[in-house]
Amino acid sequence: MIIFIYTLLIVALGIGNKLILGLSGAYQPVDFIKDLPLIVLTYFGLYAIWGRARGKRYISQRFWQIYFVLLVISVLAMPLLDKDIASAAQEVSVVQALVGYLVVSALMIPYFWGLYKYAYSASSIWRSS
Repeated sequence: MIIFIYTLLIVALGIGNKLILGLSGAYQPVDFIKDLPLIVLTYFGLYAIWGRARGKRYISQRFWQIYFVLLVISVLAMPLLDKDIASAAQEVSVVQALVGYLVVSALMIPYFWGLYKYAYSASSIWRSS
């Protein structure tokens, strides 16, 4: 349950950040549309974290295994594919951009760990019929 609450707080901070940026004019609706696939991919994982916290099966173990792999690939590929991240890295040094990316990724480690444990554990959640 702690990982679920932690992840909810991170999600709330992310949404709050987008709202503040949106109100200041720095985040446009087109930016939201561009971010939507990653937002949906990331936030859908809360369903698995909730399942882990409650000890319940949601969808299937194979689905969550594939989901976890796709999420990790998307997180690793994001700095290479997102032009905004690349341009931000040019505004500051590459080292600063890398450190910032690593800090944000480190904040998400409990989320990734919870997803991994839910998807790949051989717990009674998946063994029961």
